[in-house]
Amino acid sequence: MTNVNCIRCGAVNLIADEVCKKCGTELRARVYTQPPPATEQEDEGVPYPAQSAIPPFDGPGDGIVPTFNLFKNNAWLITKIVFVIVAPFEIFKTLSLKNIQRGDWQLIAGTFVLQILCSIRVAPALFYALTKVTETGVAPGINESYRWALGKLPKLLVAAILSWVIVALGTLACVIPGIILGVAFVPVYGIAVFEQGSAIDALKRSWEITKGHRWSIFAAGLVIGLIIFAFNIPATVIAGVLTFNQVNFWPLEAVVAIYTDIVAEMTTVLSLVIYVGILRTLERGHSVLK
Repeated sequence: MTNVNCIRCGAVNLIADEVCKKCGTELRARVYTQPPPATEQEDEGVPYPAQSAIPPFDGPGDGIVPTFNLFKNNAWLITKIVFVIVAPFEIFKTLSLKNIQRGDWQLIAGTFVLQILCSIRVAPALFYALTKVTETGVAPGINESYRWALGKLPKLLVAAILSWVIVALGTLACVIPGIILGVAFVPVYGIAVFEQGSAIDALKRSWEITKGHRWSIFAAGLVIGLIIFAFNIPATVIAGVLTFNQVNFWPLEAVVAIYTDIVAEMTTVLSLVIYVGILRTLERGHSVLK
């Protein structure tokens, strides 16, 4: 192999080139047909998004099936990554539930902010862990995953907040624009974590690469949402029984909340799958840019 294609614009570059001669994208972020050597991963300290289990994104099934399989095959890894962050938060929230019911707005606001921060904290670590285990077959440690993710948090946090605000404004203006914007920003987490540029660049890039795929992304997201709902039925039943019988057993309530948080990360896996799938579509030469 003497040439390598840029994953962003498709231009052919020499394998020795560090950046694309056409668009300037770092060529270390290239698609490997085999897992890269361990020395290269150690030197660069960053894996390329997992691609061996993710096909080019040509339709809803290319998002649904890989997402479910990645989640199912790595359920224990995902559980560990999520648990260390959400467990303390859910225990705190469960123990504070009575104060929230009394209308303590400061506690409500603080809990909401903590929940957002937990979600942002988990996403890049989960991306790293799934990428590494898919490329190498070896699951990384929790410390390794969160250590790698630490430097990705500032840009990811800004990109996530901006996308939420834009989607909220679109929803307030009219529901349909909000849905379109929400679909267009599904890959923004992956872009913010794995690519260069600012948070604004991540939003622009997400908007561009989803063109021509938004109906498929919407359909995939809808099906994954239904799967999450189905997985959460047992937890919903348990919570309902406890509430109906006025049982206040906080350990069980916390376990139910942690379970639903873990299942909800299937949407994070979906965003990774869609991001990598669209990159593979671009790399294959079928551009979705207009």
